[in-house]
Amino acid sequence: EIVSIPGLSGNVNIYIDSNGIAHIYANNLHDLFLAEGYYEASQRLFEIELFGLLAMGNLSSWVGAKALSSDIAMHLIGIPQNAIMSAQYLKHNYPTIYSYLEAFSQGVNDYINTLNYRDLPLEFKLLNVRPYYWSPEYSLAFGEYMGWSLTSRFNDELKSALLYTYFNYPEINEINPYYPHFIDG
Repeated sequence: EIVSIPGLSGNVNIYIDSNGIAHIYANNLHDLFLAEGYYEASQRLFEIELFGLLAMGNLSSWVGAKALSSDIAMHLIGIPQNAIMSAQYLKHNYPTIYSYLEAFSQGVNDYINTLNYRDLPLEFKLLNVRPYYWSPEYSLAFGEYMGWSLTSRFNDELKSALLYTYFNYPEINEINPYYPHFIDG
């Protein structure tokens, strides 16, 4: 399939291998990130937009008051604020990196611009919402949200360290056995 995407300076080839993995070949990084945004949106628009709203603390704009606690939590953690500050920092101090985030966003938005109501993914129709335009802040918030969610079990490690500091190792293993068992006996 050949698709014409505005903003590309050259040809980009996207090859999907037998495992369904996309391989994107471009002559420059701007075109690569733009094509990646377009392709990702074409495959997973609802998912990336849902997680973008979640991370930016604006999920309630789609699903109403039942998401307010999630929105408040994201703002209390500071993910939306950090994403906005990080975007400004990158824009002023690392404009090349910021331009790649913009290119990715442009690709997502170019794909959104190709959609009419009939072509919208079913989830948008069920929620009666339209896709919103992507921006670098959403990419940064999503990345921070993923990092935060991968470390959200940190308190378990902290509790274990405090227990091992206060009690001795054999006592703790009686109430909190280490798995798998790497100790003798």
